[in-house]
Order: sequence, then structure tokens, then C-alpha cells
Amino acid sequence: MHKLTPLLLILTAAAALAGPTIAILDFEAVGCSAELARGAAELLRASLSEHAELTLVERARLAEVMSEQALALSGVVDADTAVEVGGLLGADYLLVGGVTLLGGRYTIAARFVDAASGEVVIGVQDDAQVERRIPYVCRDLAEEVAEAAGALPVETPTEETPYLIGLDLEGTVIFHLAGDIHALNLASGVGRQLTFDGLSWQSAITPDGRRIAFSSKRGGDLDLYLMDPDGGDQVTLLDTPHIEDAPCWSPDGRRVAFHTERDGNWEIYSIAIDGSELQRLTDHGAEDSYPSWSPDGERIAFMTRRGAYTGGYEVYVMNADGSDPRRVAAGMYPSWSPDGESLAYVHDHDGDGGFDLYLTGLDDDDARRLTDDGGAKRFPRFTADGRTILFDDAHIDIFAYSLDTADVYRVTWNGCVVPSYGETR
Repeated sequence: MHKLTPLLLILTAAAALAGPTIAILDFEAVGCSAELARGAAELLRASLSEHAELTLVERARLAEVMSEQALALSGVVDADTAVEVGGLLGADYLLVGGVTLLGGRYTIAARFVDAASGEVVIGVQDDAQVERRIPYVCRDLAEEVAEAAGALPVETPTEETPYLIGLDLEGTVIFHLAGDIHALNLASGVGRQLTFDGLSWQSAITPDGRRIAFSSKRGGDLDLYLMDPDGGDQVTLLDTPHIEDAPCWSPDGRRVAFHTERDGNWEIYSIAIDGSELQRLTDHGAEDSYPSWSPDGERIAFMTRRGAYTGGYEVYVMNADGSDPRRVAAGMYPSWSPDGESLAYVHDHDGDGGFDLYLTGLDDDDARRLTDDGGAKRFPRFTADGRTILFDDAHIDIFAYSLDTADVYRVTWNGCVVPSYGETR
């Protein structure tokens, strides 16, 4: 069993300041499912959690208090109730709102309420023409709310920042924190901020650690960029009026696969690192997204809604040219083991909204459940030795699962999400 070996955690001045406490209630659903409305609230929670100076009331605590007082988790509308709920939760502000589906268009509206007075500090609203745009709308709305709460912008660090890690690992993990891409040396616990636009999202590092692909809205739309592992030599890989996201590398580092909605729904493409040879790999009416390239370069795993499974997403594997797609398991966010024999993924097996880690061969009969604690696990990534799986949980931080001991360790404590793993250069 690994021993906990915490390193010194140095907080920035902004993060060290005591900030306001915010309670985010479930959003009301009008013309859409309650699950979708709740999901929108959780997306706002995830984005706000990236601001270290804001304190968010845990949803479990929120549910407990509201249940004790026979209050609904959604629908706080009047000032007196807002003040009452704020007092019960010890919150400075409440975020309440709803999602309305009308005429095929989703409207997400939220009110940021002062819990002391019941007055609305700011109201924010935006539309999503299709459901898949809701995460991007929620992310933008969250930034407006954070600004209203007085969240300080992330300061550019002048030196390397140590993070807190709980087990001995080698390699580098690249991740998203407060709108930018960061890198963490797992052996030393030293991290470094790589982008400073506040608009970067998902990233992937080559297995040998020599190059990083990432998505960013720095040009207006979510496009793809490349940079060195120290953040230098940042260049545009693909800049279009469409969304390009979730990059992953071919094992030889010559191509990047990604998903895009340029064809009206999410499909998977790949492109050479010089920006040439754009190739469409999937062509299906259902959503295909989050590709993962096999270590031998021959196959790509991805998640999709194309199958008959009624619970949501499934994991498929296809040849690297897009041919011969076939189902492997029910689940999301597949990631190859270093030997190419297994896939890690997450799945809500119990249908209760809690996503756990799973491991399977290329046959669903081989699937093995690794965790059973719910949460909202995403983006599993193997370390180089294939014995540890990194992932983020509940949009809070990065954790590690040991295949040797079945223990789970917390790797970061700063609100780091969306990990990618590679060698340290």
C-alpha cells in the first residue's frame, strides 16, 4: 500500500483570501427533463469550483438541510425564502435558476441572490440552440456569476508552484485549472502553469512528453493548439468557426484525433500536426466523441450514443481510419492501457447519477468494476506502468486508483480536472 507523502502546498495570495460561500440549488425544468436541469446546475458548479477563492456548499449538505426543512432543492423564488435558506446553509449567496426548452431552443437563466437581503445581485441568461451547447453556455454564465461574486482573476505565477500529492508516481500529468492548462511533475510534486488566456480547456500530452495539444477559446471559438511541455512554442493547429475539442495523440505523435460538431452533431476527425490531412473518421447520426488512440496506433476507442443501450453512452472501438466500429461496453471516456489490452472507462451502472471506474478487455464480458462510491468520475488515464489510473472526480480534483491495492488517493487539492498523462521531459 502506498504511503501518503504530502508535499508543501503553497497557495496564491488570491486563493488564500477567504471568499464568499455560494449555495447552488438544482435548476427548475420547464419543457425539459429534471435531470437535464440539474445537470445544468452541476455544470455551473463545476465551473465556479475552478475559482479557488469561492467556497461552494456541497450538494450532499444542501440536500440534507433542505430535506430537514421540507424545502425543495429547486425553485427558491422569494426574498424571504432565500434569506432563510442562506441562513440554514451558512451561505453568502444563492444561485438559483432554470432551464426552459421552447421551440427547440434551450434557455438557461440564473439569479445570483444575496442571502442576507434576498436581493438579486445579478441575473444571467443565455440560449443553446442544441443540447450539446449547454455546457459551453453554462461555462460562460458561471464566469459572469464569479465576477459578480468578486472572484479574483488567476494570477500569473512568478515561480513554480508545489502541489499536494499523496503517493509516489513518475511522469507528468497535464490538467485544466481555472481556465488554463497546467502541468504537474508527479515525482517532485512541482506544477507549472502553461497557458495564461483563461480560455483553455482540454489537453493531451504525447506519451513521450514532448508536445501538448489543447483546446482554447482564445480565438473566439473552441479551437485546437499545440505547445511544448514548458508552455513554449504555442501554435494554432486548427482554427475554424466550429468547435474542436478533446484532442488525443497518435502514439507516434504525428496526428491528433479530436471531436467536432462541424457536421451538425459530434463526429471524430484526425489531423496531421502541421495542419494538413484533415480526415473524418466517424459519420453517424448519433454523437461520437472523446477519442482515445491505442498504443499500437491501429485503433481508436470513443464514446457514442449510436447503440441500442438505453442508459446513455457506450464505448466503441474502430480502426484508426474509422472503419469497423464495434461496441465494447456501456460507458464513457475510454482510455487505453499501455499494453493495448484493456480500456478504462466510467459508467453509471446503478442509474443513480454516480459514475464509477471500470476496466475491460475488448469484450464487454470482461468488464470489471473498480470503484463503488458513486461520485462523478471522468477522464481515466493510465500511468506508464499500467498499474495506476488517474481520473477527476465530481469536477473537484484529480485522484488515482491503484490496480495493485484498490486504494484511491487524492493527487491534487487545487480544483484540477481533465487529466492527461505522459513522460516527464
